[in-house]
Amino acid sequence: MPLRNRILILAVLVSAITYLDRACLSAAAPVITRELGLNDIQMGTAFSVFALAYGVFEIPMGWLGDRLGQRRMLTRIVACWSAFTMLTGMVWSYVGLIAVRFGFGAAEAGAFPSIARTLARWFHAEDRARVNGLMWGSARIGAAVAPPLAILLIGCCGWRLTFSIFGLVGALWCIAFWRLHRDEPVQHPAASATDLAYARAAASAETESIAESVPWKRMLVSGNLWALFWMYFATSYGFWFLLTWLPTYLIRQYGLSLERSSFYAALPLAVGAASCVGGGAISDWLVRRTGSLRWGRRFVGLTGYLLAATGFAAASAVHQALAAVLFLMVAEIGLDLATPVAWAACLEVGGRFGGTATAFMNTASSISAFISPLAAVWLLAKYGSFNAMLLSAGLVYLFASFLWLRIDAGERISR
Repeated sequence: MPLRNRILILAVLVSAITYLDRACLSAAAPVITRELGLNDIQMGTAFSVFALAYGVFEIPMGWLGDRLGQRRMLTRIVACWSAFTMLTGMVWSYVGLIAVRFGFGAAEAGAFPSIARTLARWFHAEDRARVNGLMWGSARIGAAVAPPLAILLIGCCGWRLTFSIFGLVGALWCIAFWRLHRDEPVQHPAASATDLAYARAAASAETESIAESVPWKRMLVSGNLWALFWMYFATSYGFWFLLTWLPTYLIRQYGLSLERSSFYAALPLAVGAASCVGGGAISDWLVRRTGSLRWGRRFVGLTGYLLAATGFAAASAVHQALAAVLFLMVAEIGLDLATPVAWAACLEVGGRFGGTATAFMNTASSISAFISPLAAVWLLAKYGSFNAMLLSAGLVYLFASFLWLRIDAGERISR
């Protein structure tokens, strides 16, 4: 097996663990709400405070990953978030839950920019959407597996021990990653001549000096990067509803049991995994076919967001649980067609500073992830159902789809 594929396996595993840990709280939310005596606003705040901390620390951690290297940064990030996952099972009050969730978000900041930058070091540009698709597909698998697995473990061990088990998985990954990964292919003791030749070709487009400082001014005045920023704001608005409130929505609005709701909640995320892989592969094929990074990325992103807008809007208009879940599956297919393409495009725009650029883009996602759970609670209180939240998500994706007409993956911020 080529060495780069072993690195890809490590990236795929940690992406799955990331969302396994994130989605565990949504599955446990009905039990935690009851045991700690929380109301909807308090639980929504617990969901949102993670995203707040994540957003605050995302750009500094992405920049630090570019400076210090991904091996050191990812080991620290995963070790810290695994500790906070375990601490989640030890809280006994609302204040404690908020503090731990804030720490969790701060600890996990910079994870995906560091993973994406790792893949950019090891893979050619024409393969980046595909490998980012595999990375995000595995993240969706982690999120899909988490609800039913968490419900099973909660039934056997209780919700507190369940968080400890999930945290242990991340700790084991840290040990494997530190032993098996190197930031530069040439530093890896297992690198063959073929591996090094491929790596040199992958790095040939990055002509900037390693010592060059981050071009903050060029980044902040780049209309291309700001289009990526606001486009990616939409990504988490609907997705975080699926990640946080979907089991509760199915229980309250359609009267499903806890077990059945966890199964239904996993379905959109499961099809999203396949869509991530497909979106990345289609985009890379279009780049090779057309010779255009701009249209190879733009066409898939635009199509995906229009599909997401349609799925969320349609889900708001139906009156059966299965129909709602089927339309949410359509929405997630569209959303996840675009997700790996957005990351590949941002890495290409960022070039040598891909970790910083993707952290900048992902900060927009953190802002909407903070807003989404609270917006869902507010709209529920105002209109008496979650349908208004689903409709608002459809409108957000519709508006964001037009930003893909401005995004040009071939337009770098570097000189």
